[in-house]
Amino acid sequence: MQKNLLQKSGKWGVTLGAIWLGIHIAVPLALLRIPAFQKYLIAFQNKLPFSIPGVG
Repeated sequence: MQKNLLQKSGKWGVTLGAIWLGIHIAVPLALLRIPAFQKYLIAFQNKLPFSIPGVG
């Protein structure tokens, strides 16, 4: 018998998936909207010894 991925993961699968999405997608996007964090990123980029294409 084959079980689909959601059945294999049980009751914790949806919870862990939501936490993973929150940590990896929602939190960084929320941080980018904060002006102080934007200023920090710009200052950090200026201190890097190399250039990142497409940034700045």
